[in-house]
Amino acid sequence: MELMIVGYPERLVADHGALVAAGEAAGFRTELVAPSRLSLHVDALGERVLVDGQVHRPDVVLPRGVNRPWPVLRQLFQIWQREGCVIIPSVEAADLCADKVSTTRALAAAGVAVLPTVAVVPGDGVALDVLRGHEPLLTKPARASKARGVQDFVSVEAAHQSLRNGRALVAGMVDHHVVQPLASGAGCDYRVVVASGRVVAVTQRQAPAGEFITNRPGATVTDIADPYRDLPEVVAVATDACEVLQLEFGGVDVIMHHGQATVLEVNAWPGLAAHIRDDQLVISLLDVVNRRLRPR
Repeated sequence: MELMIVGYPERLVADHGALVAAGEAAGFRTELVAPSRLSLHVDALGERVLVDGQVHRPDVVLPRGVNRPWPVLRQLFQIWQREGCVIIPSVEAADLCADKVSTTRALAAAGVAVLPTVAVVPGDGVALDVLRGHEPLLTKPARASKARGVQDFVSVEAAHQSLRNGRALVAGMVDHHVVQPLASGAGCDYRVVVASGRVVAVTQRQAPAGEFITNRPGATVTDIADPYRDLPEVVAVATDACEVLQLEFGGVDVIMHHGQATVLEVNAWPGLAAHIRDDQLVISLLDVVNRRLRPR
């Protein structure tokens, strides 16, 4: 069977290498394919997904770190999925996680704890009065990752001024943003990796002194050896989030907010930390693949 990893070869190099090696060891024909090698051909005869200009469909696809091209990749993957290709996570689950607004809406509707959130398009008409009394505030692009574009403001007025000026995440493109209160536990959070409904790794991330973003250089990262015993509330909210989103393999960022374990974000393509964990998380991801293949 063919297993295709869709991701950028120049990024997540250790993760990709470990995933290719583990896939081949498990008996898959495994290849890393850059998003630019995929295309969609639409004409009077229908629609077809091309790889290197030729019609092709692998048996299994693992998207990895493809937030920005997701709007077009989603459409290609929908076709493959409809044709019987196993895609992990599913297109539907990944689509919910690709946008912080849709993620927050789905979780809040299911009763999973999230921060109060306002979604806006930067420009003259932005209004955030509903968040008065919840300052300080954070603003962040709704489709960004790795804390790109995150800014903090001491007041609603300061956030207003920044968002009304508009901010481009990529040249020529203004992304919609989410605005949230700064969590009471800001500066310390947990990255929880969940596979098939079970937590397989938890790291506590502590931001450098005087900062609140935890996934930047200088942060302290500590493995939690027994999260089910030591962090039951964090485990519960993370697994609940993945269940609601029907996410078979994902990373959930959890923070304590006024004493409650609260979901910050959900990542459909969390890093596998192969340079630190070897193939621990890679094997967990391949276990998810095998679970999906068994009924076929």
